[in-house]
Amino acid sequence: MKSISMKLIFGLSALVLLNVGVVSGAEFEEGKHYKLVKNSSETQVDEPVQTAEEGTDEAVELDTVEGETSNSEISVVEYFSYGCNHCYRLELFIDAWLATKDEDVTFSRVAVPTRDDWVPYARAYYIAEDLGILEKVHSLIFRAIYVNKQPMGQKRLLKRMFTGVAEIESEKFEEVWASDRIPKMVQNAAIELRDLGVDASPTIVVAKKYLITPETAGDLGLIFDVVDFLVEKIKSERKMEDSTAANESS
Repeated sequence: MKSISMKLIFGLSALVLLNVGVVSGAEFEEGKHYKLVKNSSETQVDEPVQTAEEGTDEAVELDTVEGETSNSEISVVEYFSYGCNHCYRLELFIDAWLATKDEDVTFSRVAVPTRDDWVPYARAYYIAEDLGILEKVHSLIFRAIYVNKQPMGQKRLLKRMFTGVAEIESEKFEEVWASDRIPKMVQNAAIELRDLGVDASPTIVVAKKYLITPETAGDLGLIFDVVDFLVEKIKSERKMEDSTAANESS
């Protein structure tokens, strides 16, 4: 009986190790787990995107992505909406990933109006961004919508949260609410959405080259596994390019 039990234990242990090996050795496939961004190019990663407003010759710099990415950094951008339940559920995975990501990997969000009735939610994000209170209210907006069932695209609810929780002066809120900056930011987000070929949220774009959705990853919980895979892929390709360039110059 003892020998049978030991054989069973060893057999189960081997099976566990085999499964671990399969998972750790798994690779994600282009076209299946992630896609190439439409018109993607390595040279696009750090270039500012500009567009001209209708009826004017003035170029408008796209200013929806927070911060700038240097040539050595790899950008990870989430295209999301407060109106998207999957985006709300993805927040836990984002928080966990942010705690472990490499320092040379940057993360930012773009609030996108993938539906006409989600435009007010994009406005809410950019008003908070303009006021400099995103860290204070971002998760609270999600919670208000999905836990407290409040339509946070409404002015009175946003104002109550921003003045109460973030201690923004009422006059300052009114000023930003009425400013031309916010519609322009929503418009720029819609243009960026179109140019990248993003048609749903949440969508994660890595280095402006690779696109990941819950459908391509297979599950919300796998999205950042694919992100990490692509980050390592990009780093490996860069090292190979640097090595080739060094050999050619020597």
